[in-house]
Amino acid sequence: MIHRLQARPPLGYLGIGDDAAYLPPSDQGLLVSQDMLVENVHFRSDWITPEQLGEKAVAVNISDIAAMGGTPVALLTSLSVPGNLDVLWVEELYRGIAKALDRYGAVLVGGDTVGSPDRIVLDVTVIGRPSAAGPVLRTGARPGDRLFVSGRLGAAYAGYLLLSQGVSWPSTVVAERSVLMAQLTPIARVGVGQAMASFTHALTDISDGLALELEEFTRFGGIGATIWTDKLPIDEATLTIAKRFSASPVDFALYGGEDYELLAAVPPSRVAEVQEVSKECGVAMTEIGMVTETAGIRIAPFGGQEEIIHGYGFNHFAMD
Repeated sequence: MIHRLQARPPLGYLGIGDDAAYLPPSDQGLLVSQDMLVENVHFRSDWITPEQLGEKAVAVNISDIAAMGGTPVALLTSLSVPGNLDVLWVEELYRGIAKALDRYGAVLVGGDTVGSPDRIVLDVTVIGRPSAAGPVLRTGARPGDRLFVSGRLGAAYAGYLLLSQGVSWPSTVVAERSVLMAQLTPIARVGVGQAMASFTHALTDISDGLALELEEFTRFGGIGATIWTDKLPIDEATLTIAKRFSASPVDFALYGGEDYELLAAVPPSRVAEVQEVSKECGVAMTEIGMVTETAGIRIAPFGGQEEIIHGYGFNHFAMD
């Protein structure tokens, strides 16, 4: 069943159907990333459809490849489900996986399925290839670099808040539907990562909130960052939901997590190329701050008084 839902592997690949998969060797080496989604920790089955879960599982893993400027090639999945789960649920899950893989041009080449006593666990391994320039690390930022993010920030957390208050997908309210999409079906910015690989000093994806990712970004070399809060790309839908909850949309962007946008440190001499990337990929790129010689993460309105913050973001080990 799983095999027939997937695209046929490219010539030279060996996918599902034998004891192991085979991928042709790569002169640039391989990128490998793994991520696990656990029911009631990373998702709730009453909030997300199985097809959406399949799409999201692919996107959040491929986002790690995008964050190194790479190209996703192949995926492996291990699925553990309770014995009483309807087989149609599993089929819909893999339908979502296949849909997402088609979007990113990768294929499913293997995995495993086993029983579980009480909850669904989906473990995904993605294999990619770096660009000709090699993998872009998250540790290469330098003082004076400009910080850019793709897309919008805070929307996924706004969607999470709606789900936690009983608003379900699909909603007929435009703002609700917009942020629910950000939470349930994020998009990995593969094209942006590929286009920036040749000139950005450092790159990462924003899975755990901007503040926490910035701490990781600046952990080595005695550097820090200043973020201009009035430059953060927070869209109208997110502003609307934040207002409904009497919450700060800036906090959504800084600490919310699960945006899966890219954060890049770009040398000043290459800033103009970022907007070329934006036009080429059809993704907004926003300059939100700069890397500093002083350690620590600081926020301020552009040109205003700075405040030191700490990266309290999404906790992967939180339990219900």
